[in-house]
Parts: sequence; structure tokens; C-alpha cells
Amino acid sequence: MADKKPKASSVVTLGGKGSSLSAASFFAVANGLAQVRIDSSILHKLKSSSSSNRKSPPVKFHIPIPKILTFEESRAFLLALLNKLLLSGSASAVLPVLISDVLNAGSKNLDLGEVEVSAEEVGILDKSCACLYGICGILDYESSALSTIADVVAAMSCEASKADVGALNLMDSGDGLSVKDEVGVASDLKVLLNGSQYLKFQKFMGV
Repeated sequence: MADKKPKASSVVTLGGKGSSLSAASFFAVANGLAQVRIDSSILHKLKSSSSSNRKSPPVKFHIPIPKILTFEESRAFLLALLNKLLLSGSASAVLPVLISDVLNAGSKNLDLGEVEVSAEEVGILDKSCACLYGICGILDYESSALSTIADVVAAMSCEASKADVGALNLMDSGDGLSVKDEVGVASDLKVLLNGSQYLKFQKFMGV
């Protein structure tokens, strides 16, 4: 039975001018929610310069996908690898196109098989750290959703513990000495606690 292709609702474009691979892009591609597209300009550049950049004859190379990775992490690994090849500027167009085709196929089989690559491309693949980048991209996206829940729990704790919300009046001084993350969390809590009838009652009663 053939693998069912996931329904992708968006497109992640790589290699374009000013493009960057965000945590949201990692999550979307890893879970089959987005298709991968290589920018036509970088693809044309790779095709036109691949022959001149090759300083050594091509060799057969198999790109191993770590067995400890889940299916989603494996897709994120390939996405990070694809982005690394495009940014290197010294890869041919063959391998990036192959990786994007495998990701867009939606198959459970992500094995690229043996491909012909140059010695320069082997160096890029060996030093890519794509496995780490892929996992971190997924975790970064998922933790952002968790941080929102943590803010809500913290706001509820402020109410329950009769906390002095005046401590949340933090400002970013702009001199580089303040911690922006702390200022941001304090601002989020102030928004969540705005209009709290419980805190207004405490203030009225002088608690």
C-alpha cells in the first residue's frame, strides 16, 4: 500500500535573497504541513556553476539518517541539510533537488540512496550539524507554545498568592543593561492580569 501524501497548506522557500529558515518552518515541514521550494535564482546559480566548482571527480556517497531520530526529526534533518547545501554556494543542484523531492513526496521512506557528490559536497555534509539544527528547530517551535501556557499559569499564581503586581512595571532602558526577556515576560503578565477583579478587590481592601 502506497504511503499517503500529507496535505501541505503552505510553502517554505529556501535559498532566496534574505530568506531564513525559522523554527516554524522546521515544524511545518517536519510534520508535512508545508512543501519545500528552492528559489529559482539559487537553483539556476547552482546549475550554472556546478561544473566549474568541482575540483575533484564525483564519488558515490550515501547520506545516513541517524536511526535515533523520529520520522519528523528525520525530515527536519533533511531540511537543515538542504538549507546548508544551498547556503554553501559550492554544491551542485542535483542533491538539493533530490532532497526537496523526497520531502515533498510525503513518503515514509526518506532514504536518498547513493548519490554522486564531489569532495567539496562531502565536506559540507560531514560538517553540517544538520541533525542538531533540525531537532533544535522543532523544539524551539514547540517550546514557544509551552511558554504561553507558562505565562498564563504564572498570572494565575500571582492572583492566588496576592502578589504585588507593581513588580511587573519593568522598562527596557535601551542601554543594554536590562534583560529583555524579563521585560517581555513582565509585559505579558501585565496584559494577562489587566482587569483582574480579584487584584482590584485586594487593592481596595488594602491587602
